[in-house]
Amino acid sequence: MNKAMKQLFIFCLLVFSVSSSANQLKNNPSPYLALHGDDPVNWMEWGKPALEKARKENKILFVSIGYFACHWCHVMQKESYSNQGIAKKLNKHFISVKVDRELNPVLDKRLIEFVQMTNGTAGWPLNVFIIPEGYPLVGATYMPREHFASVLDKLSQKWKTEQKSLIAQARDMNKTFTNLLQKQETAMPGKNIKALANNYVGTAMEYADTLQGGFGQTMKFPQIPQLWALLKLNKKKKNKAADEFIQLSLEQMATKGLHDELGGGFFRYTTDPDWEIPHYEKMLYTNAMMPLLYFDAAEQYHNAGYRQTALETLRFLLESMRGAMPTNTMPDTRLNSGNAFIASLSAVDDKGEEGGFYLWTHQQLRKLLQPDELKLINFYWDMQRPHEKPAGNLPRQAMSLSEAARRLKISVTQAKQMLLAIKKRLKSYRDRTRKLPRDTKLLSGMNGLTLAAFARGIQYDPSLKPSGQKLAQFLINQWNGKTLKRSARNPKDGTLYDYAAVSWGLFKWAKAADDQNAKKIAHALARAAWQRFYENG
Repeated sequence: MNKAMKQLFIFCLLVFSVSSSANQLKNNPSPYLALHGDDPVNWMEWGKPALEKARKENKILFVSIGYFACHWCHVMQKESYSNQGIAKKLNKHFISVKVDRELNPVLDKRLIEFVQMTNGTAGWPLNVFIIPEGYPLVGATYMPREHFASVLDKLSQKWKTEQKSLIAQARDMNKTFTNLLQKQETAMPGKNIKALANNYVGTAMEYADTLQGGFGQTMKFPQIPQLWALLKLNKKKKNKAADEFIQLSLEQMATKGLHDELGGGFFRYTTDPDWEIPHYEKMLYTNAMMPLLYFDAAEQYHNAGYRQTALETLRFLLESMRGAMPTNTMPDTRLNSGNAFIASLSAVDDKGEEGGFYLWTHQQLRKLLQPDELKLINFYWDMQRPHEKPAGNLPRQAMSLSEAARRLKISVTQAKQMLLAIKKRLKSYRDRTRKLPRDTKLLSGMNGLTLAAFARGIQYDPSLKPSGQKLAQFLINQWNGKTLKRSARNPKDGTLYDYAAVSWGLFKWAKAADDQNAKKIAHALARAAWQRFYENG
């Protein structure tokens, strides 16, 4: 064999050794973990084997946490985890662990808090380096490939030359971190719940954006539990400014970029403070809690529009997030239940375009709509604006329908009929020609929240009852009399959140549908949760 052939042979061996190394994630029941099954990185799942391997080989654990619908998780996979050079560094110097945050929420919470404390901000993808003893050393979110490669090089070199100081640093940080968490999580004696509740309204209003709605001045998350608490507490307190803020927030969320005008449902958050540009993932928990918020607001403010938003969101869940496979989604032969609801819809479409499923170009709209219809949506949705992304613009309300009708010199009734026809045609085209990847996990906790929403919904639309009954039975089947499964395909015992959400959902359903079996199981779950999780206050 000549020199050139020898070099080629060695090169092929090196490539093969990287690409064919064991990856535990291939065909994983978690769609997010399965996405990484073909990465050249030697991914392992979180657990004792990974920790033991790190200790045995004296290597730092690289723990990467994300979820299926996360756009930047997809970006980092494409840029870094699919790259042979990055994989070689990880495989040689680290024990790489990939985690689905929805299946391991306790670990995710712990590491999110660590990165928040050390960096000031945190999010996903969440990347944390952990010493073999199990203590976090350093963490970050998304890193471009060049930066990530540099971090891997520097950290692996430091582990060789400064290992003792790195271990001491991780131990010290863990001690500080643990003390901080204990102070945060320990119940304080002498605190009056009523006083705290009264203080909440004033504190919430300090963070309220009274011009645009929502909390904060940068990105806008719906922060549903906070708004819901403010709504309930202010029912008695009757703070006029708080009432105005709540209603402004509800209007903004339902009419701007957080809401999908064509298919219904809400995105996870917007990337701007004006509720205009969403991060295009749709999460089950968002769309389970939104109806609960809007149903309560409809009653409190006597606003039928809020109730309609809530009911439309439940219908969106039935059409687009049920376990059964709609025609406009990517196939998954592992799916076997239509009684529960899936975890999320991806921010990235099947062509790798963020938001591509939801966006429209000027050319597409001119092709699909009549001239008068185009005029209406150019007023109502401002669709003639410059393209915000290569795939076009998102329909979002720019003015009231009555104002759009006035400008077109037609009646509001005519405008409503025209808009309904436009939505139907665009949605039909979207469903026929575009596909959206789905995270098909059927998570117990999220489905518990969803059942509570259906329990409210059947008061106003009895046709929702059969779907709610099927979901209740799905959740009952997750309980074997001793433990509650974390998800349909994950036999691990549920977290406190799973027990609480499923028990609460079944209680709500039992009351709304007079379901005595649901009530019985709800009680059993509450008792089991108390025994498992309650400790020293």
